[in-house]
This record gives sequence, structure tokens and C-alpha cells, in this order.
Amino acid sequence: MLRRGITLAAAMMLAACTELTPQPAMGPAAARLTFEHMAPILLDVAVIDYVEAWVQPGAPPDIGHLHRNSPPTIARAWVDHRLARAPGAAGPAVLGVILREGSVVSTPLPVRAGVAGLFRDEADTRIEARLSVDVELTDPQAGRIAGIAVTVTAARDIPESSSLAAREALYFELMEKLAAALDRELENGIRAEMGFLVRSF
Repeated sequence: MLRRGITLAAAMMLAACTELTPQPAMGPAAARLTFEHMAPILLDVAVIDYVEAWVQPGAPPDIGHLHRNSPPTIARAWVDHRLARAPGAAGPAVLGVILREGSVVSTPLPVRAGVAGLFRDEADTRIEARLSVDVELTDPQAGRIAGIAVTVTAARDIPESSSLAAREALYFELMEKLAAALDRELENGIRAEMGFLVRSF
């Protein structure tokens, strides 16, 4: 029980420090998530515009601002690497990508005390990420032509025995899952609702 008490106390101190000061990422989790390895979607538009209409709170329970990768950085990377004006694009339309939400919330979970929890490695934290993005196609003359709204979510429970490095790795895996879901939903939505803009070359 003493060992468990010391472990929990250390974890609480570490969590408090992490909330106050962003910790330097180490190992594979230090990588920046991008979509550079994927072919861009070529669009016959005049402008591709990205707007962050949502601002990270910068305080608990949101923890996105403490990490190198967060829903807003993923959304920005998706626009930068997955969307491009087609060569010779002549259309006057403007494609706007708007970040509506990009939260990552950390919630403490109850763990069993005493003998009941001594030999159990229970989850002590749940991380829930939510990324909402709108894509709107407008014309200077005709106004709004088409649009889609995409929301993707991902969640992960963190075992209490996890070291700081393990927690960073689990957070990174969560962001990878969120990024993959966003890419899938946005590409499918654009091709379905705005396929007339997509160039195949």
C-alpha cells in the first residue's frame, strides 16, 4: 500500500507540473503529425483559405496547448498538405476551411484504494479529443455553393502505471487516430459534395 501511495502521489505531482508547464516531447512522440506523405487533392478554385474560428482554452481540463500535436495543428497540417489549387485552375470559387472545435480534454478517473486496487493497474486518466471542421465553397457572384461539416472524435484511457514517456506515446497515438479519421471524412465529403472541383491530374 505504501508503494501504491507513493506512486499515486508522484503521479499527481507530475500531472500538476505538466498542467503548468509544457514538457518537452521525447522519442517517437516528438514527431510532428503531417500529411506530407499523401497526394494532395487538386481543386479548381481561386483561393484555399483556412480560418481558426476556435481558440484553445490554454487551461485545464483542455491539454492540447501542452503538446506538439493537437487538433488545431492537425487541421492546419491537413489544409497545408492535402489541399492544393490545380495547375491552371481558372475557377473563381473560394474554398474556406474553418476550424470550429479542436479540444483535448483530460479527465481524472477514480481508482480503487486499499487492497482492492493494490494488484490492479487501473486507468487514472481519460483523454478525449474532438475536432470539428467546416468546408465551404463560395463564389464571388453566386455566394455559397456547397459545404460540408465534419466532426471526428477519439478517446483513450491511460493506465495509472504509465510513465510520462508512455503517456506521451499514448497521446500521440490518440492524435494519429484523430488525424486519420479527419483525413478520411474530409476527403470523402469533398469528393461527394464538391467533386466537380476535383482534378484527377
